Amino acid sequence: MTEEVPKPDYPELQEAGLGEFLELDAHGITYGDTYYIKKSHARNAALHFHELVHVCQYQNLTQQGFIKRYIQEIQYFGYDESPLEKMAYQLEDHYRKSHIINVEKTVRENL
Repeated sequence: MTEEVPKPDYPELQEAGLGEFLELDAHGITYGDTYYIKKSHARNAALHFHELVHVCQYQNLTQQGFIKRYIQEIQYFGYDESPLEKMAYQLEDHYRKSHIINVEKTVRENL
C-alpha cells in the first residue's frame, strides 16, 4: 500500500504522447509481478483483481513485451480504449459479478 502510486519519470514517455496516462490519478499500478494500491483503496478487492490481471499479462508477454505493447496501445487507442486495459476492466467486471473465470487462461487466449 502506498499514499501515491509510483509512476515512471522519463521525459521520453511524455514525448511519446503518454502524458494523459502519466497524469491519471490512478488508484493502482502494476510493474511486472508487483502492484501498488493507494492506501485509500486497500479494501477494494476488484482493484486488486484488476492489477493481478496486469500481472498475468506481464507474465504472458514478458516485461519488455508488455511495456512495448502497452505504450503502443495507449498511443494508438488512448487509455480507456487500449486492449490491455479493456481486458483488465472486463475481467474485473466478471469478478464484481462473482462470475467464475480462469484468469490465466483467459488472458493467454486473448492476448
